[in-house]
Amino acid sequence: MIKKVLIGIIGYILGMSFGFYSEGFFRELIQDIMRFTTSDKIQFVGKNISIFSDRTFEYILGFALMTLLLANIGLKTKQIFKNIILCLLIFGISIFLISAINANLKVVQCTACENGIVKIHWNNINFGLTIGLSSILSIVPSIIILVNKIKASVKQRL
Repeated sequence: MIKKVLIGIIGYILGMSFGFYSEGFFRELIQDIMRFTTSDKIQFVGKNISIFSDRTFEYILGFALMTLLLANIGLKTKQIFKNIILCLLIFGISIFLISAINANLKVVQCTACENGIVKIHWNNINFGLTIGLSSILSIVPSIIILVNKIKASVKQRL
């Protein structure tokens, strides 16, 4: 029991640290996806300052890593590797899809565009929502594994 609690705490702290240090990378990635999926019909204007950015996604990344670690306790190495790859695939695909849909909706909604090019301020995109939602979607398989483990342990006690 203590082992699970310590693994959960360490996973949460590592996930939050990863979120804190990788925010710039994800911001650039989302902006590049938005430009790519709209064929450069989105231009970012203004200064790219993220001093007061939304930190919610850091807590969600901490929760996601904690859930992933707890779901993989006691599994074989091959299954752990599969779970991690699945989580990363879902995370990457969901970031791409959410960013692409968001970008194309901004282009479609633009009524005062010059030559079909939308000018968006750097901070008008909710990066925290995109990263947080992607993290939540990526840990759904881990949550299912945890629920199944809990059900199995309850049945075993009865």
